[in-house]
Amino acid sequence: MNKLKTIISLIIMVFIPFGIMIWFRAHQSSGFASVELILYPLLFGGSSIGLLYLLKRFYLKEKITDFNSGKGNFKTDILWGFALATIYFVLFFIERATLSSILSFKSNTELLGLMLDMRENPIMLILWFGPVLWIGIALYEELIRVFILDSLWKFSENKTWVFFVIILASVLIGFTHWSQGSYGIVTIGIKSIVSGLFFYKYRRLFPLVIAHVLYDGIQVALLLITYPH
Repeated sequence: MNKLKTIISLIIMVFIPFGIMIWFRAHQSSGFASVELILYPLLFGGSSIGLLYLLKRFYLKEKITDFNSGKGNFKTDILWGFALATIYFVLFFIERATLSSILSFKSNTELLGLMLDMRENPIMLILWFGPVLWIGIALYEELIRVFILDSLWKFSENKTWVFFVIILASVLIGFTHWSQGSYGIVTIGIKSIVSGLFFYKYRRLFPLVIAHVLYDGIQVALLLITYPH
């Protein structure tokens, strides 16, 4: 019964939303407007976090704090967050040097448009670097990642299964970035493997969230500063 509940929860939280997301991106003829890039992550990410909390507490009879149950504290979470972000950036440059000429890359015109609008709108800037980045993007995506991992790992403790689940989760998360082309799918999938391995060893969610915020936030901040007016 517990395994059936886990499967149902995964269908509700992961497979249906991811399927819709991938299908929509594959058939989308135009990108999102800047306001939509602010609102949608907050609404979708925030509501998904709330739904996951309800599923964990009342349906699966588990605590959402289980995702951060490994040894650690606020200071070590921050340190690990910076360490993971550093690894992500190292991978970023390696991927640029090795994969950019092989895989197709689609420039993120949506983000560029949002960035240009944020230059002119301080409220939009605060919202994106605040609740959108921390909750709608980083916390949501990392919660879903560890939910997939933690749920499927319950089916077996076999190391082969453990690493298969990490690869599976990475593939799923990679494909949700369909709009970035094969380069985005593969490179995000690679970084997701690193995240999965970290969570398997340390069972700490917060470092993943911090690393995600740093990785995305630094890139957008650099674009804001360096992109020509």
